[in-house]
Amino acid sequence: MVRERFGVDPETCTGDHACIRISGCPSLTITDNPDPLRRNPVATVLDSCVGCGVCGNNAHAAVLCPSFYRTDVVDNPTVADRLLGRFRSWWITFIGRGLERRAARMEA
Repeated sequence: MVRERFGVDPETCTGDHACIRISGCPSLTITDNPDPLRRNPVATVLDSCVGCGVCGNNAHAAVLCPSFYRTDVVDNPTVADRLLGRFRSWWITFIGRGLERRAARMEA
């Protein structure tokens, strides 16, 4: 399983927090600066990030912050993950067929 994960490099974060104001992502927050010579807190991405990409796209599109990065997290799925994936795929297909039939009836 490959998941996207976004983050902020605390070494290059300027601490202006424009990324937080523009994106509005609840996973994007501030934390203490690891550099003792800088007083401004830096932005950070919490573990509740789902990888939607809104924060990173806004920061790069507005040329706000060079400290954003995107990485791929690779997890080996367990048997339960694979079974859950198959069930979700089956459920989406099952529900999709019903929607297609209802749409066809409405068109006729």
